[in-house]
Amino acid sequence: MVLSPQPIPETVDALFDTTWRVVGAESARTDALDRKAASLATFASLVLSLTAALGGRLVEAHESVWVFGLYAAGLAFLVVAIATAVWVLLPKEQLMLGSAYLDRFTTWSVVLKSREQVQGDVMASLIEAIACERHVNGRKANAVRWSFLILVAGLSITAADAAIVTSHAVL
Repeated sequence: MVLSPQPIPETVDALFDTTWRVVGAESARTDALDRKAASLATFASLVLSLTAALGGRLVEAHESVWVFGLYAAGLAFLVVAIATAVWVLLPKEQLMLGSAYLDRFTTWSVVLKSREQVQGDVMASLIEAIACERHVNGRKANAVRWSFLILVAGLSITAADAAIVTSHAVL
């Protein structure tokens, strides 16, 4: 007679607790990325509004096409930074146990399982959900990074254009 290994209840409890802690950490990462994206989108939108409203007046006095080109490029970079940050904020699938899985909780086949078996099943489902959430958060982190870099490029171009326009007015 071959005996199958039996789970150690304390080990299963520790793994179950760790899994839930990872769920909390990944959820906090999602929230942090969303807050960063919202801050970037808000700041870039404010800069875009001010640049579009006030910058046009500065540039219109110049006859140089490249001055307007720099102005337009700066605005375009700001728009792309906003769009990238807003993409992060689009609703995406969140970490959770599926409804079909939860519906099984009321069946005798689940109710009669040992605590360790139930915890193991829940852990397996949570680990699968964590993997999906990490993938989504990885894409969000990349988008936030790109949004920031594009924002910096837009601000640099806009600042350079403003410096060129104002230097001609002073000189």
